[in-house]
Formats: sequence, C-alpha cells, structure tokens
Amino acid sequence: MKEAERTPLQIHRCRFVEYVPSAINSLSFISKDVKRPLLACARANGDIEIWNPISWHIERTIPGITGAGSIESIAWIPVVDEDDDEDDDDEDDVEGDDQSAGKKPQQPKKKPQKTLHTPRLFTAGLDGFITEWDLVTLAPISRVESGGGAIWSMAVSPLGKKLRLVVKTGVFEFSRLLQLDRKTLLFTKRHATVKIVHRILSVAFHPTKPIISAGSSDSCIRSYSTQNYRLLHRLTVDTGKRREETLVWALTYLPSGTLVSGDSIGAVSFFDDESHTLMKSVKSHYADVLCLAAGSQGDVVYSSGVDRRVLQYRLTKKPLFRQNWVLSGDRRFHSHDVRALALCETKPIDSLVSGGMDATFVISKTISQFPDSKQQRQSPFPQKSLISLADEGRLLMARFDDSVKVWALGQSIATAEELQGGVQFGERLGVAQKERLVAELKIKCTTNLIASAISSDGALIAVSDLFSTKLFAVFIDPSRVFRVKKFPSPSLIPGSVSITFTPDSKRLILAGTDSIIRVIDVSDPSVDEFEIVAVFTEHRGKLRSQSNAMAGVEGPSAPKHIGAELITSLTVSTDCQWLASGDMANRVNVYTLDGLKHHATIPQLQAQHTSLAFSFNTANLIVTLNSNEIFIYDAEHARLTDWSRNNSHTLPKHFLERTDTIMGASSCETAPQKIVVWGALYLACLDTNKSIVKVTTHNKRKVDDKKSKPIEKKTPTKNSHSSEDSDGAAEGWDIKGGAFSIQFNYGPTMFFGFLAGGEEAVVVERPVLSVMDALPSGFYRKTFSA
Repeated sequence: MKEAERTPLQIHRCRFVEYVPSAINSLSFISKDVKRPLLACARANGDIEIWNPISWHIERTIPGITGAGSIESIAWIPVVDEDDDEDDDDEDDVEGDDQSAGKKPQQPKKKPQKTLHTPRLFTAGLDGFITEWDLVTLAPISRVESGGGAIWSMAVSPLGKKLRLVVKTGVFEFSRLLQLDRKTLLFTKRHATVKIVHRILSVAFHPTKPIISAGSSDSCIRSYSTQNYRLLHRLTVDTGKRREETLVWALTYLPSGTLVSGDSIGAVSFFDDESHTLMKSVKSHYADVLCLAAGSQGDVVYSSGVDRRVLQYRLTKKPLFRQNWVLSGDRRFHSHDVRALALCETKPIDSLVSGGMDATFVISKTISQFPDSKQQRQSPFPQKSLISLADEGRLLMARFDDSVKVWALGQSIATAEELQGGVQFGERLGVAQKERLVAELKIKCTTNLIASAISSDGALIAVSDLFSTKLFAVFIDPSRVFRVKKFPSPSLIPGSVSITFTPDSKRLILAGTDSIIRVIDVSDPSVDEFEIVAVFTEHRGKLRSQSNAMAGVEGPSAPKHIGAELITSLTVSTDCQWLASGDMANRVNVYTLDGLKHHATIPQLQAQHTSLAFSFNTANLIVTLNSNEIFIYDAEHARLTDWSRNNSHTLPKHFLERTDTIMGASSCETAPQKIVVWGALYLACLDTNKSIVKVTTHNKRKVDDKKSKPIEKKTPTKNSHSSEDSDGAAEGWDIKGGAFSIQFNYGPTMFFGFLAGGEEAVVVERPVLSVMDALPSGFYRKTFSA
C-alpha cells in the first residue's frame, strides 16, 4: 500500500480512567556502603517504590499489604560485613558500665572495609508493625509488632556495630528497642519503658552520643539516654499567639550535635548540643513544618510542610561574629502539603527530593546552587503501565489497588472512504458510540495488585497480588464476570509480577515472584484443570552453554552469573512464536513458544532496559533503555538488525537527553516498519526503512552576524531540538525524511497501543488538573493589599 493510499490513523484519546496516584509519605536515600545508590519512596496506599537516582526511573514497586494502612516511615540499613560483627561494643549492651573510671582504654580498631551488599529496607506504619522487605521477591522477610499501636515515627541509630531501630507509638507512648542480626528482626530485652502522656510525633538519634530525642504534642522535646532510658533534659518550643500546645512534627541532628526541630507554628528551631538551649528559631513557614533534611557537613538544613514551600537555611561563619542560621533559599514546587524530604549530596546525584499529597516527585539537582538549581518533575503515574488492551475485542482494562475495570471502546461516525478524503490531521471525528464500562472486578487480595492482563479477544482476565494469581472469564453481552476454577492452585503458581497472553489468546504467561516463568495452556475450556506446559528458570541465575550464540558473548557485554532477580518485562511476538523476558539484572532472554525452550540471551547492555516489544509479525525484539536508547535484535538469528547497528547510536540528542524515560514501544499491521515509543509526555516514531542522517546546517543570519560581532557560545539545554556552537552551525537530524519524529500533543500518557488492523490507536491520558480535582484542598493563605 502506498503512503498516499493509507487510511489515516484514528486515535482514541481516553480520559475516562480515573486513576489517582497515592500521596508520598516518606523518602529515604542510601548512597554509602552499597553497590549503587537507591531511593525508597513510601506511599499512603502502602506501596514502596525503589528508584534509581542516577537515571531517575522506578526499578521495582513493592505492593502494600491490604488493610495495613499508610506507611509513615521508611529506612535503609547497610549490611555489615562479617569482620564488623566480631567486636561488639554497642552502647546498649552495657547499661552504664562502659562509663566506669577504672575501665582500660581500648586499642584503636582498624577501619572496616566498605560493604558492597544489598542494603536492608525497613518500614513502619499505622498498622503497628515494623517490616523488613525482600527486594527480589517483594515479600516481607519479617514483621514485628510494636506492642503500642500505630507507629508514627522511626529512627535508625548511627552508633554501634549492632543496627537498631527505635519506634514511638500510641497515645501512651512506649519506647521499644529492636536489634537486627543478618537474617532476623528481633526485640532486645526490655529496657525501662518510658511512658509519656502526650503523643510522640518524631524521633532522632544523636550522631555521636548515646542519646535519643523525641518531639511530642505538648510543645516539648525530651532527650533520653539509650543506655538506661532515663530523661536527660527537656527542651521547650514556642507555643504561638493562641498559647495552644505546639506539635513537634520533625526532628533531625546535625553532625555537630545541634538539634533541629520543625513544628506546627511554622518555626524551625536550632538547639545547642552542650548547653541544651535555643540558639535560633526561624518562623519562616506559614503553616506546619512536616519534614526536615540536613546536609552531611552540618551547615545546611532544608524544611517543608503544609505551605508547600521548600526552604533552605545556611550557617553563616563571619569573623568576630557568632555563628548564626539564616534563611538562604525559598522555592515552591508542589500544589499540596509536602510530607517528605530526602537529601543526597553524593556525586553524581547531588539532589534534594521532595514529595507529598500531590503525589508528584520533584528533584532539585545540583543542590549547592539552591534555590537556583534545576528542577526535574517526575510524572506521578507508574512507569510500568497499569493499562491493558484487548486489541481484537476492543476492550481497555485498568488496574487499581484492589480492583480492575474494563471498558468497551467507542466507535467513530467516519467511514474508511470519508477518512480517505478531506480529513485534516488532528481533526476531531464524530462519535457514533461512546465508551462504556462493561465490568468492574473487586478482587479479594492479600496485597495491592501488582500485575494484570486481558486476552486479545477480551474473554479472559488475569490478575495477581504478591501471593496468588487469579483468572476470570468475561462476557460482554450480557455483562458478567466469573472466576475460572480450573486455574492451578497457588501452591503451583505463586504471585506474578508480570502477566501477558499470547496474541491468539490460547496461552497465559506468568512471571512469578520466584523469578520463574510459567506458560499455561488456556485454550481448552473443557479440561478439568489448565495445564502448565512449560517452566523457564533462566532468571534464577542459570546460564546456557557457551554454544549459544548470544549467551556465549565474551567481554563486558557477556551475561554474568547472578542469582535470582525480579522479572520486569514480558512480551510475545504477534505470530505467537517468540517470547522475551527481562529482569532487574538486565538479563533479557528469548524463548521459542513452538518448541517451548530457551533460544538465546541477548548481550547485557550498560543501561537498564525499561520495556520489551516485538515488531509486528517479525522476530525483531525492540529493547528500550532508561538512557532513552533503542536497540532492535533479530531474535531468530541472535544479532542486532542492520538498522539498529547503524542507527541506534545516532538517535537525536534532544531525545536521548529527555528526563522522562521510555515507558513502552509498539508497532502495527499497516506500517510494521514504523515503531512508536512513548513516555509520559511524548510519542516518538522511528521508521526502520530509513536511516537517521545526522546533518550540519548553517544559519545564514548567524554567519552574517559573525562578521560584525563575536557570537557567544551557548550551552545546549535539555529537550532542545538543536544545539548551536560558536560558529553558528546547528546540529540537527533528518527529521523531514521521516526517520525520526516526536510530538507532544498527548499527555500525561499512561498507555499507548494499536487495535487489530492497525488503523486505530489508543492513547490513555490523565490530565494533571483532573488529578488535582480529586485531591483535598491545599493550603490557602489570605493576603490583603493596601
């Protein structure tokens, strides 16, 4: 079919998916003593997102436990090496004995080697449990009840070789000390229980002394010894004009021992470590201060809260004058309360991250330049799509925490003949039939749902939480849904982290939490139980023999022997012959579904892959990376395609430098050579029949201007379509040739895909203003003009 004869593409702009992202409650960086830095983000629905702070994409999402309530605190703990545990001089092991006068001084110990193990992740919330999480299976490793009700705050002690957490709970507060070994989370022996009439809202450990401080709801901050839990001193904050009790929402210690507090009257206070007196109180916020973050050098502090502003305080060091804390920066990034701040000064991250009720993730880069630092605003929607499309059945399914909804897509009035002539690009077509909700499934699950899929014909729906996978049959006319009892039991099939059907709807493919892929035959409804026809265990760390053409690659790109890892991607070719899967170790395996066996392992790439997709009716596997690079592999012959070998490294610079990563890729029947990749704010198209030609064009006006005056060299900015140098030459790409194009007409985008036939596409959008309308009202301050 010639280009001129091709029917224009009809696009369904779907804005009926009323998804509201959950608020951000807590943030925690870890960048020292680990293989690579990580950022944990706890949301109000119990979900925990693990971010890569270098490329700023979500690596994995731990689902929240149903009915457990909100997570209020999250903390990383580096894993201690074996040599570090041999000498245990934790200050809590001896209650005051190490302070005796007759004790001999200890010999200095050699500095332990830096650990390179995966850190341990802990959370605490309103369900009253402290939970340690497995980052591979996403399941809880251990859960310990606090014994005092809901947990409002959690802190990790920086002292001693034994790692400990302290939590403060309930109205009559109980202090609990938890001791960690390598595999378990246990309460230590009961120390003197501290009872306080008023609620404790925040806790913080002293960096060098055996002291823990607690901020409460009675305008007081109390400091206790962690050796005997006796009260050492009590600090009082201002009570405001109405003389009401002040709530101390946030506490943090600086390396010098200075205690910093944030309270409900909008004040940030600094207390001296030696005299335990107030050094400075800055009432800079218009409402409650909910979170604090401090620099590693102890000379900068950040605060934020209900008034949505992020403020910076710096310690001035002038000769002949006393050191003083001053307000040095003020920015407002959010539309609602800011509940969490996290600071990482380690290169190349060097960022302050903020989040709150609006669920928006804001990154302030090059934090030393705050408030003039650059900001990066991440989309509040999951980077792994919640949407599934039945391209033949014309059904759209959306997954929520404990339910899924299915809609039948609408129809346009225009016929094919009408579309052939006279229809302008972007013209709105008349609607013959609107979309309609045909099914809503309320799932009884143990955790929030983590995976879902709908078959191509729309007859089957598969959903999974962390522990079990369920299969449902769907009937549209009349609309009804029932659970398929022939599905194998959870003892045979655990929870699935990724689900897909083959395009012919005859097989269901599950990537389990145990890093095993299972292929299930669902084609015959008359059998007593659906059969598991194949099990693939390559993602558990086993490599194929060196005879494999791609697994035998030598050098830095050769796959390494790594243990089990979380499977993040599944895709099946449109001819139902090939299956591809990828995990967090960046291992991408290709299987043949005809022979039900492993076929190849593609060489590992430097950047983490974000999605996998097969080009229409071919064995060409599209691999997108978090660096926004795109590679196409010929899965059958186990090599890069000619187009990818020549063009993958010549993608436009303005596209590679985009801060929003690629979320998916797709191609259609009418133009199989064209590949559409999409992110939260853009759609880009690649034509694999054409080469991306890098050209250099000269701007005549700038060349003429150069004769009369020198041209200043401009630094190229991100997302610009060209970069100019001092000679007036602009670096560009052959956009007019059609090899690469990008548009920003849609967004924020949650999904993009083609319907059967390739003449219709579906774009699921969720406008930011629609999300804002679903949130409670933000802070409003009355102002009066003169």
